[in-house]
Amino acid sequence: DRFKAVVSTQSTGEWNGTFDYLMIFDCMHDLPHPADAMKGLKRVLKEDAMVTMVDINTSTDMVKESKNPISAALYNISLHHCMSVSLAMEGVGLGACWGVEKALEMLKEHGGWKEEEISVDLESIVRHAVYRLKKGRGLCA
Repeated sequence: DRFKAVVSTQSTGEWNGTFDYLMIFDCMHDLPHPADAMKGLKRVLKEDAMVTMVDINTSTDMVKESKNPISAALYNISLHHCMSVSLAMEGVGLGACWGVEKALEMLKEHGGWKEEEISVDLESIVRHAVYRLKKGRGLCA
């Protein structure tokens, strides 16, 4: 009763306003339709609830990212696993190297998150971005 696995795009509303905390670990970029999943995040949260989304820390700018030696491995994994998983399900195929810029853009555009509700930590976990999203009064409240 304290832990639930939910497919937000298949929810019929019974989960609305139910959760205090959501954890998304290294998978948003694998989803066939991440924009739809992002739309569901706020809906299922209680007021003043929180989401932590951990994903790969890359730049959406491939030229900038090519200067990082680990990028070749990340793009290889992304192409052969992440994008393939999404595309096989007729998805958008973002892949692991979708980038912090694209993630923030999508969280705002599709998830409805405001600037003051989002913080991004690029230092705590090597090569990962930790997004903290707080519904309601924002992170500063």
